[in-house]
Amino acid sequence: MIRNDQLVKTLKTEEGNYAEEMALEEYGGPTEEQSATVFLQTHGLLPKEANCAKCGAPCRFQEKSQHFRCDKQVNGRRCNYKRTMRKGTFLAHCVKNDSEFLAFLSMYLSKDFNSDQVVQELRWTDNTVTQWAVWCGEVCEQYVKTQPKIGGPDTVVEIDEICLCQRKQERGKIVHAFWVVVGKERDSNKRFVANLDGNPRTAANLSGIITKYILPGGVVITDSHPSYSTLGSHGYAHHIIDQQNVVRTQSIERIWGELKKGYVVRRGRAPNHMPLHICRYIFIAAFKAEDERLHRFLRNAAAMHPSPPC
Repeated sequence: MIRNDQLVKTLKTEEGNYAEEMALEEYGGPTEEQSATVFLQTHGLLPKEANCAKCGAPCRFQEKSQHFRCDKQVNGRRCNYKRTMRKGTFLAHCVKNDSEFLAFLSMYLSKDFNSDQVVQELRWTDNTVTQWAVWCGEVCEQYVKTQPKIGGPDTVVEIDEICLCQRKQERGKIVHAFWVVVGKERDSNKRFVANLDGNPRTAANLSGIITKYILPGGVVITDSHPSYSTLGSHGYAHHIIDQQNVVRTQSIERIWGELKKGYVVRRGRAPNHMPLHICRYIFIAAFKAEDERLHRFLRNAAAMHPSPPC
């Protein structure tokens, strides 16, 4: 569970400077729920103020019901316009309180996320946890789509294909095999995971993925599969791993283990949700510090679902 003191610590801003994201002293000792609401308002997920859609007057916020209400008198009659605080935001479908949502989010962005733990600690239903995991996965997916290419001159990128398979009772026959192409820039934390499910390992498919995610001019290390033989014609210095371990792909082997040990492959996860779990893995790997990871996620969620205009 996320604690009240966790909500008020400093977070890293986009400019790289540390700044106090919240000033809660004005509340005179806020409760956990008040802190959570202000925390979400500061990150742009919830509006701080609103104007009446009928008369344009500023609305009064009712903290107990979390509604904006217009009290303007027109010809002796109150306008009485009201709207919920969450309308049109990322939290529009959230029937839980703000502190519970942040508790779920802190567990979702952890490396050992387990839906059963959420059900046990927050008393949410399985359907609620699954739906919120999908919505949060879409935020991670949008982050992945907006990332620049890796590689380029004076860089080394390791490439490999990985089969993320689900077995019957976790030990029987393979019931679903999900192939992905993984790329990791050596000596940095930059990486990509591209879906290869349903597509053969042809030169056209693999070259298309590599040119989509990797800038030319650098070194690309792969295995000896013949589909990689055309990489030299795309502006890459193509190296192949050898038995003497001079040319190696140890970074990819580590990612292989991370993807298979709980990040993506886990009993009960639907195969059609696999791409969202992969995006979640990339997002978590991009931000090592938990505070910054939470901060970036909320900023991206607010950008995807901006508060409706007043």
